[in-house]
Amino acid sequence: MTTYAAIAPPAPPTLPLAIDSPGQADPTSRKTSQGNTAGKHVVRTGRTHTSRAQGATALNKRPNYTSLEVCAGAGGQALGLEQAGFEHLALVELEDWACKTLRHNRSEWNVIQDDLNVWKPPADLRNVDLFAGGVPCPPFSVAGRQLGSQDERNLFDRAIDLVQEIQPRGVMIENVRGLLDPKFDAYREHILSRLACMEYVGEWRLVNASDYGVPQLRPRAVLVALRDEDWQNYSWPTKHPESARTVGETLVDLMGSRGWRGAEAWAASANAIAPTLVGGSKKHGGPDLGPTRARKAWAAMGVVGNTIADEPPGPDFEGQPRLTPLMMARLQGFPDSWEITGRKTNACRQIGNAFPPPVARAIGSSIVEAFSATDAQ
Repeated sequence: MTTYAAIAPPAPPTLPLAIDSPGQADPTSRKTSQGNTAGKHVVRTGRTHTSRAQGATALNKRPNYTSLEVCAGAGGQALGLEQAGFEHLALVELEDWACKTLRHNRSEWNVIQDDLNVWKPPADLRNVDLFAGGVPCPPFSVAGRQLGSQDERNLFDRAIDLVQEIQPRGVMIENVRGLLDPKFDAYREHILSRLACMEYVGEWRLVNASDYGVPQLRPRAVLVALRDEDWQNYSWPTKHPESARTVGETLVDLMGSRGWRGAEAWAASANAIAPTLVGGSKKHGGPDLGPTRARKAWAAMGVVGNTIADEPPGPDFEGQPRLTPLMMARLQGFPDSWEITGRKTNACRQIGNAFPPPVARAIGSSIVEAFSATDAQ
């Protein structure tokens, strides 16, 4: 069994409640032990666990709102929304290893492995509070040729079809920054028009993960749409760019976990936030840190980006180190208790395609605040 284990991370800085520090324990973790992982390949992101009751007390004194998530992936958005106070009624995901990751970390979640194009939502999901998801990115990414609505992988319209069928109280969908390019102006307006016909008020926003405590820029296009009465109480979360630690600060303990004597010097030179991590797809992309431009940015921070390592550098290592899947997960904002199943290629794909939990938590918390304000009126 391939296992990636971490030593305890350094104490994170004190941040506003809506932000997680990379390397922090998941405040809503429901796991009390490592569990039986026989026959599984697991990227361990830590050993510190907090009970669900403790997490709920610390974060959510209000009753939970319900949610449905589609294209759930490795659970980055789902985890952040759980931390914001949402109770997941169902999570729909097609990929096998991503479903295993979700079930491994939250055995009580209702994970449905199915193709979104053929999945039929049951009646008990109608009027769920939040419909959330991260539909496939390649139709709107440069690497995916930006075919948009003409791409067979595009699931945006299917997602809006499901919104029409389920009639949730609110909608939150994220995608790559390319969706905000001028060439997709008409398509974004088309989505908003469809939602307006269902009596939702919505807005697209460019969100940088580094504004919410994640140690990488990772710009994403986020759509939030709510009923008019809730929209009147909604505000996008306050940015905290000062909360993002550098790559060196985030990973120094992991780089030195096998005794590498150069870890502190490396961390001092890796004094910027990370470029955007990429996950690739089944057709393209292996376990690496992205295209040439991204690798050059990594090289400037003393990281080799053309491959991913199985373990951190040893005591006598010389040269530029490589990242491990565990390091990638921390840079993506996953807490140290979240475990990614699968061998290196599958694990890196799940991590690179994930929506950072701290960003989902921040936006989800703003949605909860809007719902709560409306309900209190």
